[in-house]
Amino acid sequence: MEDHGKIQIAEAGEADRPVLCRLSPRWFQHHLPTQSWCAIEGGEVIAAAMLEVLPDGTASMEFDGCDAAAVAAAGGPLVDQVLDAAQTCGAIILDADVDSTASLKHSELLRSRGFETHETFDTFEAPRSMLQDRLTKVRQRMGDRIKSRFQADIVEIEQIHLDTVAAAWSAWIGGSVNRGIFDMRRRFSSHKPNDPERGLQLVVTHEQAVVGFCCTRIVEPGVLKIEGEGIDPRFRLDPLHGRLASTMYERAEAAGIHTIRFEAGSRQPNTRAMVRRNRINSLNQRLHLRRQLGGDPTTHQT
Repeated sequence: MEDHGKIQIAEAGEADRPVLCRLSPRWFQHHLPTQSWCAIEGGEVIAAAMLEVLPDGTASMEFDGCDAAAVAAAGGPLVDQVLDAAQTCGAIILDADVDSTASLKHSELLRSRGFETHETFDTFEAPRSMLQDRLTKVRQRMGDRIKSRFQADIVEIEQIHLDTVAAAWSAWIGGSVNRGIFDMRRRFSSHKPNDPERGLQLVVTHEQAVVGFCCTRIVEPGVLKIEGEGIDPRFRLDPLHGRLASTMYERAEAAGIHTIRFEAGSRQPNTRAMVRRNRINSLNQRLHLRRQLGGDPTTHQT
C-alpha cells in the first residue's frame, strides 16, 4: 500500500471486484483484469484503475473516480501505478480503449502521462433508404463489368457459425477472440426464433468457410446499428461486400428499419470515403488513446 497524503493506493483483491465493476461496467464486459488498484480515503474507495495484459504484449487500462475531486486527487498516482505494472509485465503498448471511461472522461490526464491519439471513432446515422438507393445505383453501374469470382452464399447466422464469425471479427477488425466468442454466443442465445433481429445477422460462406459477416442490433424502434461488418481480406476486391450490404438493407427494410447507425474509425478509409460521398455528419467522436512502452516485442513471439 502506498500513501499519497490522505489517500492510500492499494492493490485490489477479488472482494473488491463489485466496486470496480460499478465504476466501469462496460470495461469488464470485454476485459479480465490482470491487476487492479483502489484509491482509499477515509476508509472509502474513491477511485480505481484496472490493467489487462495479454500474451502478445498489448495491454488495456481503465480508470475512473467517484467525482471530479477524487479524479484530481487520485488520478495521477493510479495511472502511474498502471504504467509501472504494464512495463513490469513487459507490455509493448498500453491502450485506453475507445469505450473506456479513461478515454471518454479523462483524456487530458492520460495525455499528461504520455498517451497519444491512436485512432478516432465517429458515430454516424443515415436514412436506410438513402444508403440502400445509392448502393443499388452503384451496383447497377457496375453491371456485369465486375463479376464475382466466387460462388458465395449469404445466409442468416446460425449456431454453427458463431465461433468462426467471432474469430473472423477478431482477425479482420480486432479484439479478443475468446471474449468475442462469448459475446456472440450471448447475443445469439438472447434472440428468440421469431426475433426480427435474428434475420439481420448475416454470414457469407464460400466452400464451407466464412468469408464475410454483418452483425447488427436494433437499438431503438426503426434504428439498426451495425455492430460489426467484415470481409476476408482475400475477397475485398470482389463485389461480395456490395452483395452483403444490399442483402442487409433489404432485410432491414422488411423489418421496418428506417435508420442505419454505424461507426467508423480514422483507420477505415473505405467507410470514411462513403461517409464523405454521402455527406453524412458525425453524431459524436470518441478516442482510442495509446502509450508506447519499452517492452521487448521478441519476448511475446510464439
